[in-house]
Amino acid sequence: MIEMNHLTKIFKGTISVNQLSLTIQPGVVTGFLGPNGAGKSTTMKMILGCMHPSEGSVTIDGQNYKNLKRPVSKVGAFIHADAVNPKLTAKQHLEIIAAASGISGKQIQTMLAETGLENVTDKPIGTFSLGMKQRLGIATALLGDPETVILDEPFNGLDVDGIHWLRALTKRLAREGKAVLVSSHLMSEMQMIADRMIILAQGNLIADMAIDELAQNSLGSFVKVSCEDNDKLQVFLTKKGAEVKQAENGELHVYQLGKEQIGMTAKEAQLALYELTKVQPSLEDLFVELTEGKADYVSTDNLLTKGRETP
Repeated sequence: MIEMNHLTKIFKGTISVNQLSLTIQPGVVTGFLGPNGAGKSTTMKMILGCMHPSEGSVTIDGQNYKNLKRPVSKVGAFIHADAVNPKLTAKQHLEIIAAASGISGKQIQTMLAETGLENVTDKPIGTFSLGMKQRLGIATALLGDPETVILDEPFNGLDVDGIHWLRALTKRLAREGKAVLVSSHLMSEMQMIADRMIILAQGNLIADMAIDELAQNSLGSFVKVSCEDNDKLQVFLTKKGAEVKQAENGELHVYQLGKEQIGMTAKEAQLALYELTKVQPSLEDLFVELTEGKADYVSTDNLLTKGRETP
């Protein structure tokens, strides 16, 4: 379990992480999201003792990383696929880690099999594809059977088989009672595996809640409505306490009222309905909504399309 208490990092007067208080629970896959520059990498480096906080604290099972007696069994981390010697083979790389950590040689074979690297055991890492390096990095993180697992962008470079494997792996690790923290820009994958989401923007905590709870606490889902007089229906719906937005094509996006209530309101207004469809936004939609105006780097295309209705 990872606990952060008012965790803060300041670089040359700029706040990278601001008063972050979080708990990464065992038995849960926690997604770690945020725009570029949000402070995710800085936070992970402070968890692993690679960077000292300016204020606050972060502990793993109640201790700072540097004070863990056998850190490899407490926390396993995959941060960068290229943080290896390209001249070593996969087996040699794991043997060095195992020897330094007092891990059995049998565990090396187990991890090579677990990550699908058995057939390239004796090949130099420098000849590996990005996906193979990702698998090796994950094998390294899991070598000590750690109680906490941190994976930074683990889906990068994986083929379809690798993605399915990693989805199953993260869920299995959580079922085994491990705390699993996964950072990724692939929203669709995060939506597939995460039980809980943490979202940062400009170093600040924007959200920390279960996936279902996240959808319920944002503008999130809405009902798409079209009838013979949308303007008239909007007035009636607003009186019922709904929040109504009108899209460019004239259709209504209705929040805070269900389909049944909207249907009854249309009947009361004597209006014939043409469409009544519930729309559940994706994680990407929710992410954009929650971080709007809080990203350090915004593309020109985003600026040009900003303000358009999203169906």
